Amino acid sequence: MQHSFRIATIDDHCDIVTMLNELVIELKVTEQFPHLAKRINEDIKLALQSANVCIFLLIIDNKPVGLARVDILSNDPIFRLREDSRCGYVDQMYVRPNFRNCGYGHLLLKKCEAWINEKGISHILLHAAPLALKFYEREGYSNNRELLKKIK
Repeated sequence: MQHSFRIATIDDHCDIVTMLNELVIELKVTEQFPHLAKRINEDIKLALQSANVCIFLLIIDNKPVGLARVDILSNDPIFRLREDSRCGYVDQMYVRPNFRNCGYGHLLLKKCEAWINEKGISHILLHAAPLALKFYEREGYSNNRELLKKIK
């Protein structure tokens, strides 16, 4: 299959929102956060206009079938004592089920890492869904600390 990658633009908004809604359904996130799907639309509009966010699209047969978002976090509290308190944050990695296990997730992640490195940032964080842990471990990511949460 012929594939390519490109940086998303505002013209890709609907395709991105559709794929992220697929991701939310797959992860069953709306059971905890029923308002989440409503917020995706506005969040993506803002992200596509931000110089500190890049969304990469995986294109196969002229259709987007995957994406990965990378943000630059400034003054992240985890790195506040370092000389450069910025870090890259990989989020919203998604490849549609019919295109998984073909290496596209690996390639999307490499695009994100390269973009972060081009910005002169050496630290990358991400939060992984339980089903994706082994993928990120194979990609060289290790558990830094346990992130705990309390939802009210």
